[in-house]
Amino acid sequence: MPENIISVDGFSSTGKSTLASKLAEYYNFYYLNSGLMYRIISYFALNNDCIIKDKIKESKLINKLNNLNFDWVIDKNGNKSLSFDGKIFGEKMYSFEISDIVSTVAKLESVRRFLFRQQKNLAQQKSIVVEGRDIGTVVFPDAKVKFFLSANLNIRTIRRNKQIEESNISFDTKKVEDNLIKRDKIDSERKIAPLKKPKDAFEIDTSKKSQFEVFNIAKNYIDSNFKF
Repeated sequence: MPENIISVDGFSSTGKSTLASKLAEYYNFYYLNSGLMYRIISYFALNNDCIIKDKIKESKLINKLNNLNFDWVIDKNGNKSLSFDGKIFGEKMYSFEISDIVSTVAKLESVRRFLFRQQKNLAQQKSIVVEGRDIGTVVFPDAKVKFFLSANLNIRTIRRNKQIEESNISFDTKKVEDNLIKRDKIDSERKIAPLKKPKDAFEIDTSKKSQFEVFNIAKNYIDSNFKF
């Protein structure tokens, strides 16, 4: 496994994806969005009759996943992307339908085992910046650099509203906030790989900081303490 792994953990809408993608671009690493992986599996479950009335048919879902894989794809312009079953997924993965079910899917031990293997395999191939909720604690506990991002609920709600609006998906602010609270509770209280700050992670409160400021804080921390 490559020595160079940077983990970025934290709650929803704290800026994990933005920071992780910027660090990956700066250090010429691959960017792995584990949250997107769970959303893709949720989308797959919804579209393969594995979820009926919020009830997940776990055995059916895992059987369908067994012969499928995530992989790296590089387009003709050199852009690095993550594919699943040969397909690349975009903004539709952030719809309310998927947001309402993703934490429930993520609680399933069989799904976490499947994605754990997939994430380990992807990291075998490349140096990566990977973001999620249990990256520095469970998936890559020996990551060379670890970050944990936090922000207050109001700021996070505003950010998620903006993300949804830019995706041309209709939304209700109260529903967005309720969904964040629900996900925080599920992610923090699940028995398997709960969301928590890694003991050796560098924490950044992004509430009152711009993307540029957060990136510079993280970059300065890396350059002052590590060599890539």
